[in-house]
Amino acid sequence: MNHDAHDPPLQENVVERLRSKIRQARASGFIVRQELLGTHQSTWCEIGGRKMLFLDAAQPAREQIATIDEVMADYRADAKRSSITVGQPDR
Repeated sequence: MNHDAHDPPLQENVVERLRSKIRQARASGFIVRQELLGTHQSTWCEIGGRKMLFLDAAQPAREQIATIDEVMADYRADAKRSSITVGQPDR
């Protein structure tokens, strides 16, 4: 199998991407918890003014990466909507 010199090893790539995504979420102010969530879904919430991101530790790394991407996109969209709403004059 031919690999480009720029392609990282596949297994390391997934694990490193997950670690990188977790670092990005933390840099955005999230406390990241990897827990066995059972029947509950991965999500984020705010508790006592602190943003919490809960990942299901039973999910494969690729699914956890997708979850972080979805949660961060939702959070950014919520933050954008809030800033637009806050900026609107009262009528």
